[in-house]
Amino acid sequence: MQRLTLMTVGAMMIGFVGFVYDSAIAQTPTSCSSREVSIYFDKDTTEFNKFSQQLVERVATEAKACGARQVVAEVKSGPDRAEAVSHAFADLGVKVILVGATHEAAAGESVADREVVVRVARQHNAVG
Repeated sequence: MQRLTLMTVGAMMIGFVGFVYDSAIAQTPTSCSSREVSIYFDKDTTEFNKFSQQLVERVATEAKACGARQVVAEVKSGPDRAEAVSHAFADLGVKVILVGATHEAAAGESVADREVVVRVARQHNAVG
C-alpha cells in the first residue's frame, strides 16, 4: 500500500513538473522571431478596414516588445498607400522603411495590388 501511494505521488510530481515546463514554454515569447505579415487595403482607398488595422496594431506591438524600432513594408501600389502605412505605424511608435509603391493604384485593381507585406526582423542583442 505504501509503495502504491509513493508511486501515485511520484506520478503526480512528474505530471506537475511537465505542466510547469509546458506553461513556461507557452509563455516564452515567440513574437521575437522574424516574421512577415500581409495586410490589405480596402478597394479603391488608402484606408485599412477594421481587421487590417488590428493587424497593424498587433505587428507594431510585437515589434516594440522585441525591441524593434522599425519594420519594412513593401507596398504593392501607390505612394498614397505607402504614406498611409507609414502613418499607421508611426502613430503606434514604429518607423517604417518603405519599399515598392512606384506606381499608382489602377482602376479595377486586384487583391494582390492592395497588399502590403510587412516584415519584422528578429533583433540581435550585441554582446560586450
